[in-house]
Amino acid sequence: MTNEEAKEAFMHRKPVTYGGREYDCIHAIIYRYDRHNNLIVSAELWDRHGHSVIIANLKDIGEK
Repeated sequence: MTNEEAKEAFMHRKPVTYGGREYDCIHAIIYRYDRHNNLIVSAELWDRHGHSVIIANLKDIGEK
């Protein structure tokens, strides 16, 4: 998923897939720098039961 696709999915609360599982939506988009000053963009996904939070690289997330 690209940054623009992630923003679209986030703003419209679209379901996404990650690791073969479906998630209701992206709950946050996280921008941070690594120790080499490279920008890393990730997404926060919640499981459907509210027991865990996953921080996933955008390239590993798919649109439902």
